[in-house]
Amino acid sequence: MKILIVEDNPELAWILADRLKIEGYKTQIAANGAAGVKLALSYLPDLVLLDYNLGDMTGHDVAVAIKNMRKTSGIPFIILSALGADPRLVNGFAKLPNCRGTLAKILSTKEVLKAVHRALHAGPK
Repeated sequence: MKILIVEDNPELAWILADRLKIEGYKTQIAANGAAGVKLALSYLPDLVLLDYNLGDMTGHDVAVAIKNMRKTSGIPFIILSALGADPRLVNGFAKLPNCRGTLAKILSTKEVLKAVHRALHAGPK
């Protein structure tokens, strides 16, 4: 299964990618929102791990762009953010049908892997 990581912190992106690869996932990394949208179209991942504060765009902008393109409209995503536990963020993303959760970046990679597994194997929400 393929996972796209859209994260502007290169160290965190590589840590997540390496851990996911150990678990057997194929990964690609995009360092900003525009690159994430473009890579989603060409890579067609099974899941997107999406940072909320990307610098050039918000995670919400990226999620909406991916949702609005025919080839990528069904791709689920999980938000990773320093604000992951903020109820406004959680409630805002819960309204998007492809959102499979919001996680705080302070979680261990083990917790991120659990969320990835649930998102990929639980089906649509």
